[in-house]
Amino acid sequence: TYELSCQHNPLVVNVTHHVNVCLHHTSSVLLNFSSPLVGISAVALRTSSHTSSSTPSNCIQQQNHQGQSCAQRQCGEQSRCVPLLLDYADMVNCTSSGPGHMTCAVTCQKGYVLQTSSGQYLRTVEKEILLTCSCGHWDKDVSCVRLDCGIPDSSLVNYANFSCLEGTDFLKRCSITCVPPAKLQGLSPWLTCLEDGLWSLPEVYCKLECDAPPVIPNANLLLPHCLEGNHDVGTICRYECKPGYYVMENAGSQSRNKFLKIQCLDDGTWEQKSCIPVVCEPPSPVFEGMYECTDGFKLDSQCVLNCNQETERTPILCTKEGLWTQEFKLCENLQGECPPPPPELNSVEYKCGQGYGIGAVCFPSCVIPPSDPVMLPENVTTDTLEHWMEPVKVQSLVCTGRRQWHPDPSLVHCIQSCEPFQADGWCDTINNRAYCHYDGGDCCSSTLSSKKVIPFAVDCDLDECSCRDPKAEENQKL
Repeated sequence: TYELSCQHNPLVVNVTHHVNVCLHHTSSVLLNFSSPLVGISAVALRTSSHTSSSTPSNCIQQQNHQGQSCAQRQCGEQSRCVPLLLDYADMVNCTSSGPGHMTCAVTCQKGYVLQTSSGQYLRTVEKEILLTCSCGHWDKDVSCVRLDCGIPDSSLVNYANFSCLEGTDFLKRCSITCVPPAKLQGLSPWLTCLEDGLWSLPEVYCKLECDAPPVIPNANLLLPHCLEGNHDVGTICRYECKPGYYVMENAGSQSRNKFLKIQCLDDGTWEQKSCIPVVCEPPSPVFEGMYECTDGFKLDSQCVLNCNQETERTPILCTKEGLWTQEFKLCENLQGECPPPPPELNSVEYKCGQGYGIGAVCFPSCVIPPSDPVMLPENVTTDTLEHWMEPVKVQSLVCTGRRQWHPDPSLVHCIQSCEPFQADGWCDTINNRAYCHYDGGDCCSSTLSSKKVIPFAVDCDLDECSCRDPKAEENQKL
């Protein structure tokens, strides 16, 4: 049924025909109209666009092992079907109900598979296909081609590479090698392409193992069998830190464990851990400049307070527990006070509510906000401060036992504070420096999800808006 419309003119009708009637013998079509108020101006009967226009009207297409050819046909003779002749066919069983109709069941030889002209494999459970010829035309154009299993899928053997130097078609083999650190386990490292188009089941697998664990500095291995190697994933080897060293369980932990264990991880590598040296807490800033230590604040370091009385020069030792053998105490009869911090030196002012005596604390602030008081090296000023420098913010000054301020007020300067817009997607030039963590990555395309740097200041200097972070990808290539 078709709907007539002036907007869709002319009307195209696809003609269907009986299976026993050849299409090119159709000479007329009967159209029934539901209304007598329809006028037909013209009718055109056309053959299908899929029919080759180059085939002469007196030619019958027939197929043989050399391809297609034409046979002469008498006028009015119906197109006839001829049995198929396929290379590498194992069986072609044909039946015919007339000269223009034939059905053939086709199977290919072992190691071959049916393939259509479009390249599609026709792999059925019975390995057989039924082809139908009508009016000299077969419904499918097929051939028997060499079966190809393709490159083995990586899921066939995990952590493996496949080498198929012979090819991947029927009965060809591929070798299996393991990707280090995985090791080959099993008998035969070969796969064979079978007649079902699948690879044979592997007789090997790649097992992830860890080699002998690494030598951990300042630690002794407690389990000698760990040195043998070939450890399964999950294996644990234990160590004991040498005296003066310990294992920090986590960054915030105060516990100091001397026993260390590492595990063989899923990727065939050992867990990374280490024994770190015992370090005692530095003395209070009030003692700055009043003591001498043989090895800093490390284990067995001896510190001596410089007092006038020789009797008070008893060494204070750093023990393996990370504790001093005694407290640092100010020398007796210490008197005096520190001079008041210079007013507004380097644009810094101080509040000293405890006075200026030994142990007193003063708090710095900047005269011109928003600025932060920071510690700068002696030869550096706010004008020569580079973006890669990371000055430390000064929270307070302490009057030491030597009646000097620590840190030295002459080294305290004011620099511009960071703006609270880090990692907001805009490159703020004020924050594009190490002190402000390079604006949280907003000035480097590699550290932005959008990969596009957008300067907040329209007229910003090119250097100020450039990617300065030395850890960014752009600066790793230099």
